[in-house]
Amino acid sequence: MTPWLVLLGVTSLLSPSHAGAEETELLAAWKRHDLQFTYMGFTTRYSCEGLRDKIRLLLEAAGAHDPSVSPRGCTNMPWQVTEFPRVRMTFYAPELPVPGQKEVGPPVVARWKPAALTRRQPRELELGDCELVEQFRDRVLPAFTTRAVRHDINCIPHQLSGSSFSLSFEVLVGLPSPDESQPSRGASGGR
Repeated sequence: MTPWLVLLGVTSLLSPSHAGAEETELLAAWKRHDLQFTYMGFTTRYSCEGLRDKIRLLLEAAGAHDPSVSPRGCTNMPWQVTEFPRVRMTFYAPELPVPGQKEVGPPVVARWKPAALTRRQPRELELGDCELVEQFRDRVLPAFTTRAVRHDINCIPHQLSGSSFSLSFEVLVGLPSPDESQPSRGASGGR
């Protein structure tokens, strides 16, 4: 029996009659994402390592599984502010299968989870991260399966006063199974 058929049987046991209606599990597939990101902002500058840490924080807050973030093309001394820092990120996120889709990653039971990015949520986000959150919303968040995305982002260039950001959404997250909590490294897909 294929893993998809076994998982389909398990998923049928987790119907709303066995779980809370808001906690309905869905059958999804792990998809590997490989993205390049260059930060271009007016107000806050980051070192390559600082950008790496902030991107990792945003990925984890958005439900990324097994995120890896590494600086790219940095010629300055470590932790020195860089004009246009770049990172490469690799992570896994569940994706709902599309009928007729040929390349489907390993199966996973998933559910919707609320997520929010605001000042101090996660704790390390500051007003100065406004432009970064805005760029994350536009260039990285589309890699995730989301719904009910709401945003109120007002970044004032060259000043913190008056800047604010609030980004909330529901994101599809994978539920680890007892025998496999990590997606297969051979997962298909990529961006």
